[in-house]
Amino acid sequence: MKDIYEILNDIEIDEDEMEIIEATDIEKAKVKKYLKNSINKNKSYKNKGIAVAVLCCLLIGGVGTLGVAYPSYSAEIPIVGDIFRFIDNGRTGAYDKYREYADVVGATQESNGIKVTIKDAIFDGKTLTYTYEITSDKDLGDNPFFNMNGPRITIKDYNGGTGGSSGVKRVAENTYVGEETITINEERKAINFELNFTDIGDMSFENSKEIKGNWKFKINLQALDNIKQMVNKTTEKNGAQLNIESISKTPVSFTLNYSQKISKELQDKYFVADIPIEEVKDDLGNVYTATSVSTNEGIKGRYDGISMSNFGKLDPNATKIIITPKVHLSNNVHQESGNGAGKAVDTSPTIDENHPKNNEFVLDDIVIELKK
Repeated sequence: MKDIYEILNDIEIDEDEMEIIEATDIEKAKVKKYLKNSINKNKSYKNKGIAVAVLCCLLIGGVGTLGVAYPSYSAEIPIVGDIFRFIDNGRTGAYDKYREYADVVGATQESNGIKVTIKDAIFDGKTLTYTYEITSDKDLGDNPFFNMNGPRITIKDYNGGTGGSSGVKRVAENTYVGEETITINEERKAINFELNFTDIGDMSFENSKEIKGNWKFKINLQALDNIKQMVNKTTEKNGAQLNIESISKTPVSFTLNYSQKISKELQDKYFVADIPIEEVKDDLGNVYTATSVSTNEGIKGRYDGISMSNFGKLDPNATKIIITPKVHLSNNVHQESGNGAGKAVDTSPTIDENHPKNNEFVLDDIVIELKK
């Protein structure tokens, strides 16, 4: 990666490209930290004044804007105005268009010296994603996590299951940004939900001390425009079957809905059998990695069920999606259950010649012709 001075030195200044942008304290702190860490006293750059000017904009007391922004280079300078991409390490990929279509929430709650702000939120009809900022008067560790022992979201008029993922990063002293994705098992045109954070602790080590608080938010979102295409294509091998039921497309993402069936022979041999779709490609060579994978287990529990994988924006020029499913099989699972006397009994599956520790195999491709 280029040094920050090299990035700035490459810029040909054009006043028509300049624009004033708002910068929060978190953004100013991040740029200052990055610039300071990039300084190498053994090197000399003929245009150091450019970098110094940017740094000075941040150091002036009370300044509320980052003086000049260069649109073509803004993605290379690691400020966190777009938390979606910051959490994704600034890569071009899953969250490219999220900020463009997200609703700005900007709601803040403060409790016990910790301020939480919900920044942006977006809903594609089944998957909700929101970003947040935490500022604190104390160190919250490397991986602060809300609600260590309980749920933190309530969705109005919804009693089904949810799945998802989350991530949080420290960006300055006692300052963090995070993102959470939550997927529901039905399609909606709008979502009305409540976030109720009651405690926060550091998940980076065991026995973290919880800090109690009360951070509550009520948010309503309209779903993005959603185009659903039925697929109903199946691939099967060695007792494992996967059926792609449909694909849904929005301006920022696409979602695959699918189900799996595992034969009795595989169920008897393996404690866990799963066919998650974590990566797909299109006919242009683009590869898409799932931002979340959620499963609603069926009547046969962990073997048969309905799943959904969410991906970033689909290339509008793609005409096909190619799925290469991989079957994951395992007996390498630790499980305990009570014996009725208050003691835990190890009920982990047996591993022997008839019950291998792990196995996997690939199913034949499923190709989806995309409708325009």
